[in-house]
Amino acid sequence: MAQLTIARVPAGEGMAWLKQAWGVFKVAAIPWSGMTAAAFLAIMLAAQIPWVGKYLVELLSPLLVAGYMSASRAAEEGQPVTFLHLGAGFREASRLQLLVVGGLYLLGVLLIDQIMRLLGGQGFQELLTLAQQPRNLSPEEAQAMLGAALPALLLGMLLFTPLLMATWFAPALILFEAYKPGNAMWWSLWACGVNWRPLLFYTSLLGLAALPALLIPFGLGLLVFMPWAMISTYAAYRGMFVPVEKP
Repeated sequence: MAQLTIARVPAGEGMAWLKQAWGVFKVAAIPWSGMTAAAFLAIMLAAQIPWVGKYLVELLSPLLVAGYMSASRAAEEGQPVTFLHLGAGFREASRLQLLVVGGLYLLGVLLIDQIMRLLGGQGFQELLTLAQQPRNLSPEEAQAMLGAALPALLLGMLLFTPLLMATWFAPALILFEAYKPGNAMWWSLWACGVNWRPLLFYTSLLGLAALPALLIPFGLGLLVFMPWAMISTYAAYRGMFVPVEKP
């Protein structure tokens, strides 16, 4: 396990991560977009597996993130970026550790979902049904449904935030630093906690960028947005986790 410390970075660093990531992406835009297309295809195929497809996607998500982290480090070192990097999480000895993180993330998501369903009651169930089968609602019906589901939605956001923070940088810590899943998730959570200002600024900017990307037809915008987001995650990781200098 490498000796690391967590840097406290200024809030404006979030913009620097995005700028750095864009510079890396535009140098090899076609390979990055091609790798993302391959990732989307794999996700869609996995999601089609009856009964377990959606859970399998959640379980394997850390291995997919590890692939992007591997490609980002290769680009940083001047090596070519190819879709073969997507398999880095599956090829390395750390794949079992990454699966543990995926399993813990999946369990957390399922638990939060059950809590939200219990708290939200009928209003939350109707909101879920509406999301899957849209239909026209009167303003009064929409207001009543949102009012009934709002406490469950707020609690779900409150519970999901630390889960996301704990798994955000865990794949990189496992892949590059050989951290165990528990240590990787704790360090990821701690780093996000002490750097909440730059991460809030960063995620806000990323969220704004996601809106036009989602509006571009045929998912073409996501072929740019997704690798950009993943490269910027690597930039954030490099900025916050720094090696301890030996005396």
